[in-house]
Amino acid sequence: AALGIDGEHSRTSQYQLLTGYFAYLETITMPVDPKFWITGTICAPLTPFTPDGELNLKAMPSYVKFLDTHDIDGVFIVGTMGEGMSLTVAERKLIAEDWMQAVKTTNRLKTVIVHIGTSNIKDTLELARHAEKIGVDAIACMSPNYNKPKNEEVLVEYMRQVAAVAPNTPFYYYDINFMTGVYLNTSRFLELAEGKIPTLRGAKVSSRELPALTDCTFVCGGRFQVMIGTDEQLLTALSLGVDVPVLNGFLGQIFTRLKAAFKANDMATARKEQILARKLVLTRGNYGGGPPMVKSIMRCLGVDLGSVRIPLVNLTAEQDVNLRKDLVDMGFISK
Repeated sequence: AALGIDGEHSRTSQYQLLTGYFAYLETITMPVDPKFWITGTICAPLTPFTPDGELNLKAMPSYVKFLDTHDIDGVFIVGTMGEGMSLTVAERKLIAEDWMQAVKTTNRLKTVIVHIGTSNIKDTLELARHAEKIGVDAIACMSPNYNKPKNEEVLVEYMRQVAAVAPNTPFYYYDINFMTGVYLNTSRFLELAEGKIPTLRGAKVSSRELPALTDCTFVCGGRFQVMIGTDEQLLTALSLGVDVPVLNGFLGQIFTRLKAAFKANDMATARKEQILARKLVLTRGNYGGGPPMVKSIMRCLGVDLGSVRIPLVNLTAEQDVNLRKDLVDMGFISK
């Protein structure tokens, strides 16, 4: 009766009504395409702040333009480089909304992946719901890192609950064990999660153990996508079939050249580009690494994203000068 079907309708009419009703249901909960796959070069963008550590979205347009014109196809926002764990839930929502508006103005950069992980399940669920509401391309979640899951089974259950509140959005597990202190087996997580997390499409692996990355590429018959999150392993990742990096935005053109050389079997050129990326990583380490140093590099490239938020500390003026000299010396920027 609710469908308006009674004895006066022909079987054809009943079929048409039912077909229309089921089509309507699909608009309410559209299943995630099982073939969904992130493509291109993804950046882990920084978050701009004022000198006193307040969010400064007014600095975003110049940054977006830089990324869009430097071979970046998408962003993995409010992760480690984006200081996501130092942001409030409200701030993270604002940043996600700003990026969704930004990609309407870009030519190349179109994909938005939102990191939703927090130290507690409630905030993470709220961010997952919000990400789906604003229509992001995918969400990713790292493990809580104070009260940690004790094994892969608990991690799967945690991620299942998170993914379930965004049933229409592709989901990725974010493994960055040297930051979270969660040294669980990501390939085993993927294996256990198959069939339990319908929207699971893979993992962003930023851990530094290459065998773990390799394991993730063939688990469950290779059905899950693996993205690499370490700048110094780009060439190695390509050799393993992992062709989507999540990297610092200033490396976009380096990866383009590296990948083109790899495809052309020009390993000498590919290695040359990887060595440059490695030198940049080593230089970052000399200045403490992380968002403070990367923001300093961006200033050298003409994009000022301001301060970092405490407990991170900005580079000193002297360090900025020395870093610029180092970048000139290695041929990364001109005088």
